[in-house]
Amino acid sequence: MFCKNCGKEIDDKASVCIHCGVAVTTAEVKDEKKVNAFGIAGFVVSLVSLYLGIYFCIASVVGLVLSIVGMVQAKKCRLNGLAIAGLVLGIISTVIWALVWIIVGAAIIAVV
Repeated sequence: MFCKNCGKEIDDKASVCIHCGVAVTTAEVKDEKKVNAFGIAGFVVSLVSLYLGIYFCIASVVGLVLSIVGMVQAKKCRLNGLAIAGLVLGIISTVIWALVWIIVGAAIIAVV
């Protein structure tokens, strides 16, 4: 690294420039992670799918897929808890609405 005062090369771990004596401040790079958009979307869609599952369970499956993608991206992003919650809600919603459609299908077959 180079001293900002005199411009001469100094050790990367130095706290004071050995040439001019000025304190060296290293810019701290914050490791800010991106927001897990797929995890958030998966959570919201899975939550809404508890009510919209009647539409052929499409919302449940979409929420489940978005949550899975959010879980895959979990290492790169923040808010991973929402991806986990979306995954759980998506599984519950898919199972509930799959059972509803099986019961409805069995009732329709029994009537015919």
